[in-house]
Amino acid sequence: MIYVVIQFSAILLLIINTNINNISTYSLILFIASAIIGVTAIINMKISNLNIMPELKDNHKLATNGIYKYIRHPMYTSVILLCLGFLLTEITTVNIIAMLILTINLFLKSRLEEKLLEQRFNNYKDYKNNTYRFLPFI
Repeated sequence: MIYVVIQFSAILLLIINTNINNISTYSLILFIASAIIGVTAIINMKISNLNIMPELKDNHKLATNGIYKYIRHPMYTSVILLCLGFLLTEITTVNIIAMLILTINLFLKSRLEEKLLEQRFNNYKDYKNNTYRFLPFI
């Protein structure tokens, strides 16, 4: 639960501090990329798998197709890109700290989820070894 509270607090802070008068082309590109990745991830994983809590549903199915063929946590990638777009509209110490906290939190949350996935799915370790966490090639 703490991961979700931290995640949404950081996102909310970045949204509140967004300077709409200062949205650049870079921010727009990040917003569009975030939307494309997020929607693609939901389509590929099926809405029934969607869960903001770092736990698996009873009927959870491992998604390894579409965008999940390349990255294991595209929803987190989507959130990071969206929030980077917000950050670029108003680069302040508070916003940079919020972005760092969000990124670290999503990394730690993804590690917990991966432990749960390894326990549930025998083939998860192989999948993990052949994909990237948030961004392809990084």
